[in-house]
Formats: sequence, C-alpha cells, structure tokens
Amino acid sequence: MISIAMPTYESHGRGVEFLDFQFQKFLEQTYKDFEIVISDHSKDDNLENLCKRYNNSLDINYMRNEEKRGNFAYNTNEAMKRCKGDIVKILYQDDFLWDKNSLEKINNAFDENTNWLVTSSEHVRNGISFHRVKPVYNDEIYSGKNTIGNPSVLSIRRADDMLYFDERMVWALDVDYYKRLHDKFGAPTILKDVTVTIRLWDKQMTHLISDQIKQQEIALSIEKHGKN
Repeated sequence: MISIAMPTYESHGRGVEFLDFQFQKFLEQTYKDFEIVISDHSKDDNLENLCKRYNNSLDINYMRNEEKRGNFAYNTNEAMKRCKGDIVKILYQDDFLWDKNSLEKINNAFDENTNWLVTSSEHVRNGISFHRVKPVYNDEIYSGKNTIGNPSVLSIRRADDMLYFDERMVWALDVDYYKRLHDKFGAPTILKDVTVTIRLWDKQMTHLISDQIKQQEIALSIEKHGKN
C-alpha cells in the first residue's frame, strides 16, 4: 500500500480549492491500494469538512494538528508518522499527481532494493506547463544545489527507523533530507516518468521566505554535512 503524507493548512484562502483538486486526481488513479494521511494546521474546519465529503470514496486519515502551527517540517513529519503503507509518498497541498497512472508508476518502481525514489515533475503556472525537471542527485545538494526538486517528487520505504525532516528548517529542509537519505541508503532510484505537477503561485512558501532565513538554513545544512 502507498500512504500519501499531506501537510495542509488554509493556504491563504485556497486550501479547499487545492485539496479538492487533489482528491479528484486521487479518484482517477489506476492504482487503488492507497491511503491519504492529512496533518492539518488549519485554524478553521474547512479542510476537515472537505475530507468528510470524500470519506466514502477515498481512504482518508485526517488529523487536526494544533501543535507547532506554522512549522511545515513538523506538520509533514506528523503526517508521515501516521502512515501505514509500505511506501510513504510526500505530496504538498498545492501540488498534484500528474496523471491517472502516477501512483501505479511509483508502486511499480519500488523493487526490493529501493529505499527512496524521486521522479520527474512538471511545473505549471496558471494552468500552463512551462518547465520539466528530471531529477539528478549531486554530492553538494545539501548546500542548496537542488537538482531533485521539492519533496512532492519523493517517496520512501516506511521503516521503524525512518528519517524525518529537520524541524529547524522551512527552506532547506528538502536538500538536507535528501543528503541524509543518501548517507543512509545511497543513491535514490530515479524514475524519469513524470508523476507529479508542481504548482507555482504567488503565495507558495518559496516566495514568502526571506533571503536571510534561506541563507541561515543553507549555512545550517552546510554545517551539518559539509565535513562528511
């Protein structure tokens, strides 16, 4: 089974829109053995009510998470910790699956030697595709040279000793995490097929983080890994 770990929040008034679109993509999937695990940092009930509307057609494990509200890494970790599938797929609220075969491709790519998998992604702005990323791991990824993409391209094998995101980070959490996965498991399995769409919009997190915070987090990541 694939568990889809989704950290959610109000998303500047677009949370229901984004999640409803996600759910429609889930209903289309050819691979059916999956659950959706949501850790919700919302202060209102809108996303919870949306989940209740889909409960009869999708396997949704919803939890309102009132701790450390605004800490994105913590919210993601809480979703991951509640996953029950053999494969844990990270999927951000404003991104979405590429086509009806996305989960099937991910499941088929997980052989016995795969502990973490990254896939190609399509970037869209205002509904128009404009850039495709084919992931590559590089030895300096921890320094901010992100040649993989955001965690929506990532799936990992669930284990008792799973790695989780560094909750001190909001910007460099992905490159730090990729480095730690590489240190523990070696190079990722890379699926060249597109399985996820990265939505670019004006209020996404990457546009709201100050340059100072970005620089501080990259410095922290380099401090953690630069001597390895």
